[in-house]
Formats: sequence, structure tokens, C-alpha cells
Amino acid sequence: LGIQIMITVPLMELLKAEWRQPRLQKLRLVMPELVRCISRPLGQLVLRDPRNHSYLPWMIWLGTVTPCLFFWALKRHANYGFEFSTMCIYHLIRVGPRLQFFAHIHTLTHKEGHAHRGFFKGIFQVLNCTVEWWIGPFYGVVPWNYYIAHMKIHHRWHNDVDDVHTNLDLDRTNPLAFFLYVPRFTLYWTGLSPLALFIKRQEWWLIQKLLLGMGAYYGVTLLLLWWDPVFAVVYWLFPHMEACVLLCAISYLWHAFVEESDPGNQYVNSVTIIDGHDNVWNEDYHVVHHHAPNTHWTEMPAHFEKNRHLYAAVNATIFHDTEEGMLLQWMFEQNWDAMARHFVDLNGKLTLEEKRALLVRRLSHVVDARGRDGKRCERKEWGATSTIRDFTE
Repeated sequence: LGIQIMITVPLMELLKAEWRQPRLQKLRLVMPELVRCISRPLGQLVLRDPRNHSYLPWMIWLGTVTPCLFFWALKRHANYGFEFSTMCIYHLIRVGPRLQFFAHIHTLTHKEGHAHRGFFKGIFQVLNCTVEWWIGPFYGVVPWNYYIAHMKIHHRWHNDVDDVHTNLDLDRTNPLAFFLYVPRFTLYWTGLSPLALFIKRQEWWLIQKLLLGMGAYYGVTLLLLWWDPVFAVVYWLFPHMEACVLLCAISYLWHAFVEESDPGNQYVNSVTIIDGHDNVWNEDYHVVHHHAPNTHWTEMPAHFEKNRHLYAAVNATIFHDTEEGMLLQWMFEQNWDAMARHFVDLNGKLTLEEKRALLVRRLSHVVDARGRDGKRCERKEWGATSTIRDFTE
């Protein structure tokens, strides 16, 4: 994983530098529109919501190239055994420059999990769940995990203590707390802790769906382990562990901030990034995603601007000109000054020192078993229907 980051990040910077060269100016103007002139009419034909046409090039690319690479690696492993060069080629191409293929496929899986009617319409509905069931497993996704666990846990409790991968009981200013969070997120990512919660709640339909996805993914895992344990670990289980670590870090950041005087405030609890460096399909508007989940991703910036006064009223957790990786680095380094310099005070009143103090205070607030509202009195209330939080918007 470290090798991937060390190679793919500089590679992306080199590609960006080359892309900005004057000799490529015409290509910069023509290429995006060339892709759109194909994806737009195709989206009108096959998608329920044509605004999602930009999904299609990524689905086509990652749905063909990555599986072909996998079976190419499988064939070489069958003929020549383990090859370090084949492993490097496979994983570096699979995740893409600066992990962009990884980022796009997991964002697509997230979007697909929220699209309960599916992306596709008419005769093309057979392509629904393509991401989670076909492309995603090559990136460590357990089918139905987003569709069931993410939607029916994270978006019910919004990182409160009932959420199986909450981080509110940890001091996020302490870098070591992240290592306590990783096993918790791993239990979620594998499907084990969601399964436990659904059993407690006796939601048998959700259990059936979750077990179907887990059975399919871990069934393939067992077959590959039986055929060749080395291949299974290097090419199948590694992406699963890779996703656990990287998405664990993203999850840890998105809901790291809590205001002690108003612990349930969603404008503080979720991070918003303006002019982000890696804003894939407007995922950086995480408040909108939680507070108004029916807002289409193309409308999220407008929704933010429309409700800007609500963000300003509570000094919402907003950053600009940065990305999740940088924010995580500053958090783990305890570099509060760098984080404060990128914090957005919509009211324009806070000094750098005040921003720093605000961020540290929100990161260090720890919630106990009584939850953000402090009203839970007994352990049996964990995951109770009465603790589910629904937003009216």
C-alpha cells in the first residue's frame, strides 16, 4: 500500500504537469467534450437520471480493464507462479495515478448504494448493481455492503454511538486512537458488525441480503485460497485490506468534529471541503450528503450556497483548497496550524489561534455510551429504533 501511494501520487503530478503543457491546449479543450458527447446521449438512453452520464465512462473503463487485468494476472500466475513484476503492474494500474481509479470506483459504489432503484432503466436494468457486484470486488468491496450496511446503519445514526463504525468515543487529537478505530472499521467493512446489529434488531430481510453478498464474496475468496493461497492473498485479499485501511481513514475524517455545546449539529459533525483537490462527484459536500441525501450530486454546491447562512451560524466544519489526505496528515501530525489555515470562517471573525482552538476542541470531545444527546441509559438501547435520526429535508 505504501509503495502504491509513493508511486501513484508522483505519477499523477507528472501527468498533471504534462497535461498543462501549452502543446496539449487543444487536447485539453477537446478531450473532455469528446467524452461528454458520447456519455450524454448514452446516458439519455440507458440511465434513469441522465445527469449521471459521467458515471458511464468510468463504469465502462473499470468494468473492462480491471477484470481483464485480473484474469491476465491469474493466467500468468498459473503458468509462471508468483511474479513481483506482474503484481506491481496489476495493482498500480488497478488503483490508477494518484489512486484515482480506486477513488472513482468506491465513489461509484457509494452512489450505487444510495440509488435503490438502480442507475439504469428499461431493458438496461440488468446492469443495475454492476458496480457493487462486478467491479467493486476487485477493489475489496463486499456486495450489498453499501446498499445494506451503509444505508441502514450509517445513514440511520449518522456516526452516533449506535453506528458500528463511529469514532465519537475516541480522542481524535491522539494519533494512536486511529489504530483503535481500524479494527472497528474492519468489522464493518467485512460485514460482521452490521450483521450483529441487524440480528439484534431482528431485521431478517436485511440479514438475508447482507449474507448473500458476504457469501458470494467470501465464497470466491475460499475458492481462490483452495486453488492458490498466494494468488488469493496477493490479488484478491490485498484489495480488501487496502480498502479497509484507506476508507477507514476517510471515514475517520468525515465525522471527526463534534461541538461540545451542540453535539448533534450536522453542520459541525460532517466535513465540507470547498475547492477540494479530489472532489469526486461532489463527495466533498458531506453535510449535504447527510442532511439532504435526496439532493443530486450536481446540485450540492447550489444547496450549500443556498444554506450558507446555516453553516455560518454554527461555524460549520469547512475547509478550502485541500483534500482528505492532507487533512488526515495534519490530524495525525497534530499540525493544527496547517489545518486552521485552511479552515473557512464564513463570518470572517476568527483569528488563526481561535480557529486552531476551535478545531482542537471539536476533535477532542469524546462521547460516551449515552450517545451524542446523552439520553441513552441502558445498553439495550444500542441500535434501538428510538435512537434513529431522520432529517426532515
